[in-house]
Amino acid sequence: MIPIQTSEIVTHAAGLQGQRALVVGAEHGVGPAVVDALAMAGAKLALDSGDATDAVSVAASDPVAMIAAADAALGGLEVLVLCPPPVKNKPVLEMTADELRSVVEAELTVTALQMQAAAKLMSANGYGRIIAMMSMSGKAGVHHGVAPYAAAKGGMLTFMRVLAAETAEDGVTVNGIATALFEPQTVTMPQEKQDRLRGQIPVGRFGRSEEAAQAVLYLASPLAGFVTGECLNLSGGRFMD
Repeated sequence: MIPIQTSEIVTHAAGLQGQRALVVGAEHGVGPAVVDALAMAGAKLALDSGDATDAVSVAASDPVAMIAAADAALGGLEVLVLCPPPVKNKPVLEMTADELRSVVEAELTVTALQMQAAAKLMSANGYGRIIAMMSMSGKAGVHHGVAPYAAAKGGMLTFMRVLAAETAEDGVTVNGIATALFEPQTVTMPQEKQDRLRGQIPVGRFGRSEEAAQAVLYLASPLAGFVTGECLNLSGGRFMD
């Protein structure tokens, strides 16, 4: 098994030097790896959280206003990467109406409004790349205890595709990356559960944050101008479509 080196990832990031990028959810899940990879590729960064060399902080803004704040601070915005925070779930018969609303608000409504705000700026400028980290739950939706989350992610997938179709002629691409069982998610699991879940993955291991970062770099680059409305599966073969 050959580990991926950050320097190897950056070779796939042609055209990102000087690109202005906002990473939302910079401290969540694969967010730190995405921030590191974009920084090494030469992008000018704004973050809603976390820390990176020469990055601009827009943490004080509300979720939608931070898009305009990043645009103003960076002098423009070519790339938006969304890494929504994880949410707590429970079985359908046990959740309350408020719990359902809370998850849908965080994972669908807020994210959709952020994408809309960024798309308006990018369409006006004739270029943009929007990438949303999603989940295989939004495609498969068959796991116990994830109904609100899966419903929100499924809605996000549809919203993303419609937005992609509406902005394609403006030079804006909108894509998603659906992850399943990545190391940041599994590190706190009991060993027995890790072994059981690992056995369900054809490649025989969990995903690595650097692999998600590599996918982000490609979709964020000018090289991905013919890819829009897609949701890339990063599941080690556990899910295929």
